[in-house]
Amino acid sequence: MRRSSLSIRLYRRVLILLALTGIGMGAILYVVANREIGRASDAQLVNASRLLYMMMQDDLTAGVLVARGEGQAIGEGDDPLLSSQERQAFHASYDWCMFAVFWDGKPVAQSGWGAPVGLVPRQPGLHDFKAVGDRWRSYGLPGRDPRLLVVVAERDAMREFSMVPVLRKLALPLILLIAASMVVLWWTLRKSLSEVERLATTLNARSLADLTPLARGDWSRDLGPLIVALNKLFVRLDQAYELEQAFTDDVAHELRTPLAAIRAQAQLLRKTSPAPQQEEAGRLLAVVDRAGYLIDGMLTLARLNATSVSTRSVDVHALVADVVAETLLRLPPDAMEFSVTPEHIVRWRCDPSSLQIALSAVIGNATTHAREGGQVDIAVVRSADRLTITVGDRGCGVAAADRDRLLRRFERGTANGAGSGLGLSIAVKAMTLAGGTIRLEDRQDGPGLLVVLSLPAVAD
Repeated sequence: MRRSSLSIRLYRRVLILLALTGIGMGAILYVVANREIGRASDAQLVNASRLLYMMMQDDLTAGVLVARGEGQAIGEGDDPLLSSQERQAFHASYDWCMFAVFWDGKPVAQSGWGAPVGLVPRQPGLHDFKAVGDRWRSYGLPGRDPRLLVVVAERDAMREFSMVPVLRKLALPLILLIAASMVVLWWTLRKSLSEVERLATTLNARSLADLTPLARGDWSRDLGPLIVALNKLFVRLDQAYELEQAFTDDVAHELRTPLAAIRAQAQLLRKTSPAPQQEEAGRLLAVVDRAGYLIDGMLTLARLNATSVSTRSVDVHALVADVVAETLLRLPPDAMEFSVTPEHIVRWRCDPSSLQIALSAVIGNATTHAREGGQVDIAVVRSADRLTITVGDRGCGVAAADRDRLLRRFERGTANGAGSGLGLSIAVKAMTLAGGTIRLEDRQDGPGLLVVLSLPAVAD
């Protein structure tokens, strides 16, 4: 659905661009064709006026023109300038235009059709004028005698009518071109976006630690530069992770040695010193232990970035039992009581390493901050599409306003106690790598905090 909507949006935008380009091309073609048709029509007006002038040569006499110019009445049938046969010949050759002949500015002959002769321009050259509700275009051809002027005119509607066949011939190829471009564009977008979507799916399926270069042969040539750039980025990230891991390990090693020495000295001081100094030695031991927890937490967070996520079928009940057993080894005898339900095997497809780190962080946090409650209850609930693991303690709980804050690094509750402020943030990081979520709630059966770990179903 996401790829389809993206394809539709891109297709719509490019289609609008293509339509605007087609409209622009059509407008340019119309302007060019209209200009060329106008030039051709003007040339025909010039030819028509020359033909008319040639028809008058045999009967053209200055005396007749002078007589007509002085207003002598000459009947249409007796017109000495153009015989009826000449009129018919002109009309047959140029049925789309009219003519008028002027001598010294006065009409001496006309076609008998078209615009009134009184509205026809009486100047040489091309002119535009209006008559009988239409726009006209005329050309005046002066004779050898400057007093003679032969004018031929046509309606602009004739020019527009001449544009119709041209537009018909241009419209069909243009429409076919746009339609073919739309098909090619849609096919190209679908093919290109399918490759981009496949690349995005491949990258989303990887863990933070999976920096294996992409095989260029598995991708289209168009994505070649992007694949090369991604592989270079993977190399740089891999080097950065290695440097970070080496630095973290070195720092942890260098800090653990002096902390162990300080702890040994503090324990010795507490055993051999008087009662007041033993109290101070106990506080020193608590600070050293907290610093040790902090170092361990930071090291765990750094290693989570380099953890490879591998999904397989896991016995979640056995995994929880292992984490509980490890936790009990670090606690004094009878310090905490654990209950795990159900007691049978619960299998689920997930990344066991990430889930184990999250469980260790959450259970360790419960034993640290809720030890006075004396009990930790763990429940594993499996449904068709989700696995839920709840870890509940009997401590004082956490206020609703502080729950989101405690999921961040170096955030601690309001109660004073041991801890580094990294336990829950480690669990959040591990659950994110595993594709799950974590949230804090109140227990429904009494006081205490309930930590809910949720993992969605993963396809085989």
